Amino acid sequence: MLSMEIIPVDDHITAIDHDLLGMPGIGVSYLVRGETCALVETGTALTVPHTLAGLEQLGVRPEEVEHILCTHVHMDHAGGAGYLAAALPRATVYIHGTMVEHLAEPSRLMGSVRRAVGEEAWVLHGDMLPIPLARLLPAENLRLDLGRDVVLEAIATPGHSPDHLSYREQKSGGLFIGDAAGLVMDRWGMAFPVTPVPTYDLKAHRATIAMLQRYDFPRLYVTHHGPHDDVAFQLARAHDRLEELVALVDAALADGDPDVETLAARYVPYEGDGPVGPMARSWSRMSVAGMIRYLLKQR
Repeated sequence: MLSMEIIPVDDHITAIDHDLLGMPGIGVSYLVRGETCALVETGTALTVPHTLAGLEQLGVRPEEVEHILCTHVHMDHAGGAGYLAAALPRATVYIHGTMVEHLAEPSRLMGSVRRAVGEEAWVLHGDMLPIPLARLLPAENLRLDLGRDVVLEAIATPGHSPDHLSYREQKSGGLFIGDAAGLVMDRWGMAFPVTPVPTYDLKAHRATIAMLQRYDFPRLYVTHHGPHDDVAFQLARAHDRLEELVALVDAALADGDPDVETLAARYVPYEGDGPVGPMARSWSRMSVAGMIRYLLKQR
């Protein structure tokens, strides 16, 4: 029996917790239904059977899903796209145009992710299946009308990665935010922005969070993890935790001792060998390393 949790959100939006990285409470794919259906976020290849089981439980036939939207190219958001496209024969996959080539030929991307997340966490990511170019479309100017007033519109939200897009849903007013403002994994006591190597951009990240705070979104659909109505609080916390990381790394650089392991344990002090320990350590190391790289480049 596959493990997954169905989370009702709105009458036309459902979250499927697909046991990302082998655990509940880490990641979801969102099913958005109008006259046709879209999936927002794919998880990794290892989550695809859980997502498909969730669709079956919701009574959605494979041919009803015509769109797969990825917020960015990282494997916990787009790694399952090829396998989902193979299982959903009418679906087109949307991602920022600069990343289309990496879904068509993912070998370089997998190598980059393996270096970034480390060996301890890499085994939780699976592989990627190439997607034919004919089934890939650039998403940066996307306005996708699913019918019944359900419209998905792309908003550029760079920083976490340069290709990062979020998708505003017109009927609910909510925003599928990906990693634009970080993780909100309350089940596991973790909430912080992730600032990964090699392309993290602090200036763009700060601008994105400030831009999102000027909108009046009633709800954030967070990939890690779930819907959140306390939008002002979540964005303020993301801002504060980002500045906490900047100060932590900046001080270590000033002292001439930017040790990644030490700083990561201070940024995300996730103690013990619990089930999410490998990912807590991986995300924290990635964030510290990305911030060190960014600040050194600025200097």
